[in-house]
Amino acid sequence: MSYKTTSALALSGALAVCPALAADDAAIPDVVQALLDSVHETGDVEDIGAVTRAVVEVFPDYADAINAQSERRIAGLAPLKEIDADAAPAEPSDKAGLLAVSPWDGKIQAGASFASGNSDNLAVGLALDAARTAGAFTHNVKAFIDIAESNDVTNQKRWGGEYQLDYAFSDRTYAYTRFSYEEDEFSGFDYRLFGGVGLGHFLYKSESLTWKIEGGPGYRYSPIDLTREIEEQFAFYAASETDWVIREGVAFSQDFYVTWTSPTTTFQSVSALTTSLTEAISTALTLEYRYETDPPDGRVNSDTVARASVVYGF
Repeated sequence: MSYKTTSALALSGALAVCPALAADDAAIPDVVQALLDSVHETGDVEDIGAVTRAVVEVFPDYADAINAQSERRIAGLAPLKEIDADAAPAEPSDKAGLLAVSPWDGKIQAGASFASGNSDNLAVGLALDAARTAGAFTHNVKAFIDIAESNDVTNQKRWGGEYQLDYAFSDRTYAYTRFSYEEDEFSGFDYRLFGGVGLGHFLYKSESLTWKIEGGPGYRYSPIDLTREIEEQFAFYAASETDWVIREGVAFSQDFYVTWTSPTTTFQSVSALTTSLTEAISTALTLEYRYETDPPDGRVNSDTVARASVVYGF
């Protein structure tokens, strides 16, 4: 089985873990349903209400179905809480519920986006960004999927994921191994696979502001859609990631990524402003800009995506 097929099956399986929808919830988009299912698992009425209100703001066309589902599930929590109050305390378990992901820290993000460039459309998306530290090692996992349809025709389909393992030499310096995979039907590439190693260093590190850079050599494999030509090139990857807590409840991040190969170089900038609604729930405005120095024939150099999202932190 090919790497591409295996990755697609893995992502499909991950999205399929969400509970089946009731008949009157069938119209709710899958990415919205996944977020609602996640917060309902917590049993926290305040978080459920906050997520419901935020999701309705982003997806107003589905407001009636979303509100009805949340009201129905909140009503079902009361008898469960009464039973739990009289019962003996349950032993803690990392397997208790969909959101029992400790000791992983991260966020799940769902929202709507507008894209211009190789594709112009409205889209919905789902993203995961999580990390786990075990001694000197840190596991970093990211995954995303963006899909859009117009007149029952898919006009955007972009998904991918990456895994990076860091090994800390000190509080500020680390080595990493990185793998990533991405598909974008409108990029001109069938898919892109990257693997590399390198070093990273925190230039600044405090409670309110962190800034780190990393980079190193790698290998990129990129089949081209139209010509079926295979680009297999030595590559160099570099990144700069800045996180700034402006004030309590408001944070800004700015990330730059560059992947150089002799045929083409890919630049990516991701800017995000996040505002907290509760301890676990936030809203985010994100602007992503991608630039390809030498894209395949018939493709433009740049793509821009503006996204409004609801974020669940864990």
